[in-house]
Amino acid sequence: MRAACVFALVVGAAVGATQAPVQNQPPTFRLFFLGHEIGRETDTRSADGRHLEAAFHFDDRGTAIDLTGALDLNEIGAPLHLTVKGRNYRLFTSDSDVAIGTYRAHVRDLKTERDIALGDKPFFPIDNYAPIGVQEALIHYWLAHGRPAEINAAPSGPVRIVSRGGGGGGGGSGTSGGGVVQFKSLAYERLAIDGVVWGTETAWIDNVDGSLIALTTWAGALPFQAVREGQQGWLPQFMAQAVGDRIDDLERLTTATAVTQRDAFALVGARVIAGTNAPALENATVVVRDGRISAVGPTASTTVPRGMPIVDARGKTVIPGLWDMHAHASQVDWAPAYLASGVTTIRDMGGEEGFLVAIRDAIRSGKALGPRYLLAGLVDGPGPRAFGAVTAATPDEGRAVVRRYHDEGFEQIKIYSLVAPDVVSAIVTEAHALNMTVTGHVPNGMTAQSVVEAGFDSIAHMQLRGNSGSGASKQQIAFFKAHHTVMDPTESWNELSGHPASIPLGDLLPGVERLPVPLARMFASMSWGAGDADAYRAGLRATVALLKDAVEAGVLVVAGTDKGVPGFSLPREIELYVEGGMTPPQAIQTATIMPARAMKLDKELGTIEVGKRADLLVLDGNPLERISAIRSARWVVSNGRLYDCDALWRAAGFGAR
Repeated sequence: MRAACVFALVVGAAVGATQAPVQNQPPTFRLFFLGHEIGRETDTRSADGRHLEAAFHFDDRGTAIDLTGALDLNEIGAPLHLTVKGRNYRLFTSDSDVAIGTYRAHVRDLKTERDIALGDKPFFPIDNYAPIGVQEALIHYWLAHGRPAEINAAPSGPVRIVSRGGGGGGGGSGTSGGGVVQFKSLAYERLAIDGVVWGTETAWIDNVDGSLIALTTWAGALPFQAVREGQQGWLPQFMAQAVGDRIDDLERLTTATAVTQRDAFALVGARVIAGTNAPALENATVVVRDGRISAVGPTASTTVPRGMPIVDARGKTVIPGLWDMHAHASQVDWAPAYLASGVTTIRDMGGEEGFLVAIRDAIRSGKALGPRYLLAGLVDGPGPRAFGAVTAATPDEGRAVVRRYHDEGFEQIKIYSLVAPDVVSAIVTEAHALNMTVTGHVPNGMTAQSVVEAGFDSIAHMQLRGNSGSGASKQQIAFFKAHHTVMDPTESWNELSGHPASIPLGDLLPGVERLPVPLARMFASMSWGAGDADAYRAGLRATVALLKDAVEAGVLVVAGTDKGVPGFSLPREIELYVEGGMTPPQAIQTATIMPARAMKLDKELGTIEVGKRADLLVLDGNPLERISAIRSARWVVSNGRLYDCDALWRAAGFGAR
């Protein structure tokens, strides 16, 4: 009772004498996506602080996103009822209702309903990261209840909040260390919130009344920020602190995750698919020393040095480590999930610049586990519909962006849809002069042919037109081959975002029930289109068949997911290629040697050959017989370190296989 009364006082301090909802009032929070301001949320509270209404709106690259929420509290500040309805991202929705009684809560989440026994633990309803005002109310509740280690929540499940202390004020009167940070004349505390979304959020609260100052979270797995009106100037400092916290989290997870073998060991008795055009080698041995492959060959004739640890791989298949060439891995949770599924290298195609540099460097240094990060620096044209905060309106601005990314060690530039043709030309010329390559979307007013002629080395989400073997498709393939264009088709994302409701998600991605609950809810909320399942599958196979033609003509086709489902979508991409007519070895090469060639790293990676880096995937099954065996990851070797994939899945918060 005392905690509930404190909660009521805290809420009262936060809302003051705010009256019932008023039209056209200033926003409560400004909303940012990849650091670019895209919208706002306006929260209104009743005078007694017992009713909150939140109107959440942003515009993401021309798509309007609207969501509303309402929260009721009783006279002592305990939650009674939450309703949330609308979209929280372009493809994801929230539609929930939680009614809380004395002993039970009734929860409706999309089309499912259930009752939850409340028990002795604190309970608070929350749907997703939005609306932001409900997250603020959750924090008030946590403070009032003495900062409990865990709060039961619905619809998704338990929420954990911990203090992360201070950081730097960055130009204010900031102090480092302890539980409080001074920004100008106000005191703030930084919190880590886990369980509301997939991945840990960072929140900054006023140390006096607990009001929320800023929140960094995830919208569709890309960085999203909310900052209280008047405090938006501190966003760069907030983001830098959040990045530091997440890298610390990953380094702690790395310390806690056992390495099965390192430095020197041998995989003995396996089937080896080297990723070259050579046939599979049965009963083979791969020797790893100092992070590289020192020997590979038949077990009978391949010497394992005396005393070297041996990993019994009989009945298993060893292939090169996989690549995801269209990733958006903008949170540390992707790192163990990628490795667990055998992905040892990714090309990130646009995320939070500071985070990408930090996680790349942490993994490269060996302090953090995760796939090798290759970075494509995102740049768009200016305006409210821009994707991210890095934009270029003139050729000079375009060249400056390229130089900045180059100085930070990015391998590539990713051009987005609003970049003007003259700026495209300047970016391409500068990038090539600095030995960087260029990829991206086809900008407005240009075509696939014109961007290639302007110097694009690769095209994102690239689709061929016509039918397999037709004159039109042959002409396109010949053009792209002549220009050495790399195709990045992201077919698994196309399937995931467009398949009809008559095809269950589990049919496409077996095992999705293992996803962490917030992640599973996100994909369950996608608005599937109507349509005939057989016709949809036939159309998709026809599209993928064109990729087979391209591969057989000598075009580099690289597997990528555009995020997708962590650890699940990259294997699905490979499966789709086989469904479209590629042989299993061809499909595997789209995620091994072809990406390595595209990124000019084929001397180091992409095949199992002596002298190359030891990035390997050990499968329980044989993908040459059944391509679905690409999902049967048993061990993964990343830079010469062998990990148990089941342990990595657990580290990422996924259920057991």
